[in-house]
Order: sequence, then structure tokens, then C-alpha cells
Amino acid sequence: MSNYMWRDYDPKAMQYIEDWLDESAVKSTGMDEGFCAFYEYWAHEDGFIDGENFWCKVVFENDRPFAVIAFCRHENKIIIMEVLIEPAKRGQGKGSKLLKELLNCKEVIGYSIQKCEAVIYPDNIASQKAFENAGFKHHHDHEDENGNSMNYVFEVVH
Repeated sequence: MSNYMWRDYDPKAMQYIEDWLDESAVKSTGMDEGFCAFYEYWAHEDGFIDGENFWCKVVFENDRPFAVIAFCRHENKIIIMEVLIEPAKRGQGKGSKLLKELLNCKEVIGYSIQKCEAVIYPDNIASQKAFENAGFKHHHDHEDENGNSMNYVFEVVH
């Protein structure tokens, strides 16, 4: 059962998400051109079909949006591309709770997630804690275009 309401992101109707991109969020995500530009890039990437293997969801609590999350399915796993929490709601455990719900509530995308990965910058301690609290484990460090990043994995073990 879902504690949150998950709606598809609509760049025309949800411009308020751009306000969530404060200096801290831009540093942690690299979305210098805004969330809408991030969404447009990935939504039109070759091979991505919105709602089939690419999702961008705005998460609501009590009819009020507090987060947006973008993720895709690639090689039989879900890859979380970005999670952005409204600044006033950060540090309250909401990121961990929405990640747990995504992983455990098949209604969000229509099926249960068995394996999920995310890449987090080493200095983004808040995201590391949120993912760890949701059941992700640090898998390995690897070099990206900025020279460093950390790979986190969630996997259902049968």
C-alpha cells in the first residue's frame, strides 16, 4: 500500500520543481540547466519510452508535492537517475521513505523491483544516508566524468 501519491511529471504544470534546485541540489545533481532540461533530455533519449522503461514521478504527501524522482529500466534493473527533495523537506527522512516505497510498492510502476542501482557523488552524504536507509549497499567506487562517484545497489535476495 502506498503512503504517497505518485504522479507523472508534467513540465508544463510542475514548474515549481525548478524552485527546488537551490545551490545544494545543483551541486549534488549537476542539473545546472534546471530539472525541465534534465527531463527533456532523458525523455527523448534513444530507446527510452516514457512509462515503459523511463519514469519521472512527482511524489505527493497530503496533496502537496515534496519530491521528484527520475529512473529507468536498463538490463533488467532499475537505475535511479535523480532524486530531488523540496528544500523545506530535506533532512526529515522523506527521501528514504519514498525510495522504500518505490522499491516495495509495485503500484508505482506496475511491477516489483528486484534490482536497482544509483550513482551518488562522494560528498553527497545526505543522499548516501537516504539510499542506505532504504536498503541500498555501497557496491563500488568508480570514475565518472568528474573523476569520482559511488555506485549503490539494492537487490532482492530470494
